[in-house]
Amino acid sequence: MNYSPHKLSALPQTSGVYLFKDMDKSIIYIGKAVNLKKRISSYFRRNIINGKLEIIASTTRYINTIEVRSEFEALLLEARLIKKHKPKYNIILRNGKSYIYILITNEAFPRLLISRKTGQKGSIFGPFPSSRIVREIIGDLRRIFPFCTQKLPAKRVCFYHHLGLCRPCPAEIIKAEEPKHSKLKKEYLRNIISIKKILSGYTDKVIKNLQSDMNNTSRSHEFEKAAQTRDRIGKLNILQTGNYRFIDEYLENPDFAVNSWKAEQINLTELLKKYLNISSEIKSIECYDISNIQGKFATGSMITFYQGKPDKSRYRHFRIKKLVTPNDLEMLKEVFYRRLKHLEWPLADLIMVDGGQQQLTILLQALAHHHLDKPAIALAKRFEEIYIYVNRHFLSVRLKKDSPALNLIKRIRDEAHRFALNYHQKLRIKYLLELLHN
Repeated sequence: MNYSPHKLSALPQTSGVYLFKDMDKSIIYIGKAVNLKKRISSYFRRNIINGKLEIIASTTRYINTIEVRSEFEALLLEARLIKKHKPKYNIILRNGKSYIYILITNEAFPRLLISRKTGQKGSIFGPFPSSRIVREIIGDLRRIFPFCTQKLPAKRVCFYHHLGLCRPCPAEIIKAEEPKHSKLKKEYLRNIISIKKILSGYTDKVIKNLQSDMNNTSRSHEFEKAAQTRDRIGKLNILQTGNYRFIDEYLENPDFAVNSWKAEQINLTELLKKYLNISSEIKSIECYDISNIQGKFATGSMITFYQGKPDKSRYRHFRIKKLVTPNDLEMLKEVFYRRLKHLEWPLADLIMVDGGQQQLTILLQALAHHHLDKPAIALAKRFEEIYIYVNRHFLSVRLKKDSPALNLIKRIRDEAHRFALNYHQKLRIKYLLELLHN
């Protein structure tokens, strides 16, 4: 989409890439953003003290944006466009600095490092045009497949172990007694192998292997492990759209994501019209999720998608107040009733909750208590099936895996989970830092 620096209010609040152009419509700067509107607007504030930003803003006459479906996708598209156009204000290219690579070391417990050299021992991936992009890619991968960055030997587990970003930690593995040592080491190395496959472009194979693991652990009644694997698959599905095959789609059609979202939205509307009293197109969807570990620092999230993409102005966090023991259903109940007290927050066309029949029951009870007649569904993770309440009965609807409607509600569900987990982790980090300072 094309914008003027004087019409920033119309900018989207989705992840994407922005291209600043001068009077001659030559590209002078390319960047990526989690929230395009927020990031681009920051360049044109009156109190800018950064000389580089001030020059870019004063030179910019036209702004192009490309909305994408994930932050990871924005990272790779930004890298590709910078490499292709070489804008003069993207300092890393203008100064002729070498490209950045991701190095996975050949150590007993491999680490992921940033490197400018290709001749080092280990596995090399890249190149990428900046260390910032590489750090963000590594960060995304680490949240799915944890790994360690501290040098060994180490006296204690690293700080990132407490945040769930280094599990199992090599320091913990080395101290463990056999055969646990061997089992934990295999788990760590499996994470590294999965990362190598993803960076090599074989994300589909990683997902297929995880699905097989999930099915095996589920059949063995190891439901906690199955749930952890399921969450990894969900996160990988978000990253999967960030491979280079899809980046080529954006280069040919900058509206690729917007068109995909529209198709998903129409498909979901047509699907739900068969079951619920829906007379017009579903344009906005609210979704809720809970994040907690044994009840500690429990948080709830409310996120809203409008026309198939996040509307971050309608995101809300809820810190659970009434419970300190794990009870997701009661926590959801608290979140629903607290949210519905705020009728000044516009209700979406469709209300959705992460879960199954029990979660949907609590949502419907909360809506009825406030005399609100809104379509509501739940998305159960185990088989990715929708629960709907029709004619006083709960109905389970299993969609095809390639269904645009399923893709939309999975994106919404995963975003609600990410938003709740992000707030939960902030509370945990704050608590850990307070402990360190006391």
